Amino acid sequence: MCGIYNSTLFSLLSLEVNTLLLVKIIVLVLALAVLIFFVAPRKLKVQKTAKKEVKKPSAKQESKKSSVKKVATKASANKEDKSVKKVNKTIYAVLTILLGTLGINKFYAGKIKAGILSIVFCWTLIPTILSIAEFITILTEKSDKEGKIPVTSKRRTNVLFGTSLVLFVLFTLGSIIPWESLFNITIFSDFNSFLSEIKIGDYAVFSNIIGAPIVTDSTGYASGVINAFGSFTMLDVAIFLLIITAVIALCSKIKFNDFIATETEGIKKVLPIAITAMLISIVLVIMVTSGVATTIANWIISITDGFNIATATLSSMVGSVLTSDFYYFASTVGVVFTSVVSNADLYGVIGFIMQSIYYLMMIFAPTSVALIIGLYYLNIPFGKWFKYIWKVLLALLIIIVVASIIIFALV
Repeated sequence: MCGIYNSTLFSLLSLEVNTLLLVKIIVLVLALAVLIFFVAPRKLKVQKTAKKEVKKPSAKQESKKSSVKKVATKASANKEDKSVKKVNKTIYAVLTILLGTLGINKFYAGKIKAGILSIVFCWTLIPTILSIAEFITILTEKSDKEGKIPVTSKRRTNVLFGTSLVLFVLFTLGSIIPWESLFNITIFSDFNSFLSEIKIGDYAVFSNIIGAPIVTDSTGYASGVINAFGSFTMLDVAIFLLIITAVIALCSKIKFNDFIATETEGIKKVLPIAITAMLISIVLVIMVTSGVATTIANWIISITDGFNIATATLSSMVGSVLTSDFYYFASTVGVVFTSVVSNADLYGVIGFIMQSIYYLMMIFAPTSVALIIGLYYLNIPFGKWFKYIWKVLLALLIIIVVASIIIFALV
């Protein structure tokens, strides 16, 4: 899998050609236009329909109060169902273009500084703006407050939520930025080394209780199990957040039994989706280690002689579904592309197709962990989601194919 860092795949994922950058910006503009014409009208239509359905029970209000309550309850349920269906497709579609075509995967090509810039812009700024906009929309919507626990200070609640969100984003972002290699900041790695030296007598506290911090010696050999801040994995982030939660519960004088009960309830809620994510990972491992994904991609590309946009798009679509992690997608399908295409001038076209198609497929592929988590959280069946989003997907696919043809013609 280390082949992802070779010069060939580096060319596939790099963004150096001005023409390619221009086309990508045009694609982004076209994609936003698609969102305006496809997504916005449907969302407004859903809101209007929901309002009409809520008004229907008012006509029966004078005759039978019991029947009115039943109809009102049903209308309220329909309204809730409608609001649940109002998934923010804008986030999915915009991130498809931003993350895919504007080069979020520069980390995989070894461009750390450009990767950091892409993360700050794409992973943090854009989703945060869209999330805040959606959050404001939810706050301003009128809803039935019956059965809800009254809040004494909405302002303090909103401030707490906003502060927690900002701190979480900053912490997560800071925990994965390679501070030492990028900015020559060694405070975090030095602190990690300091932890390993804490002893009570001859007993190394951290090394024996929670594991030795990862320390790299002068030869480059790394030993230990605890990553320094800036080298965190998602598991490290999750464990750290769990520790912070426990500390907050302790400071808030929450009973230990209540804390455990809350954590257990949360685990029960996410357990089904965790199992689904595990199964998706198993599929990924099987597809990569067995060579099935590579074989299928090679068979599709070999249908035509040389490079062909249609087969390149199709193989990228199939490969992204089978290998749902971009690293493994690029290291399997990308290798097949480079073995067939010897003209390095075409690598920009291939990289554009691979990145765009991958993130496009992640909007509706059943192997997309992010999508499955979102649908499960919002209680939306996969079939209804696909029925709702397929026109946007088709429009974005057409834009990507046309843009690929333009880039190919300019090479």
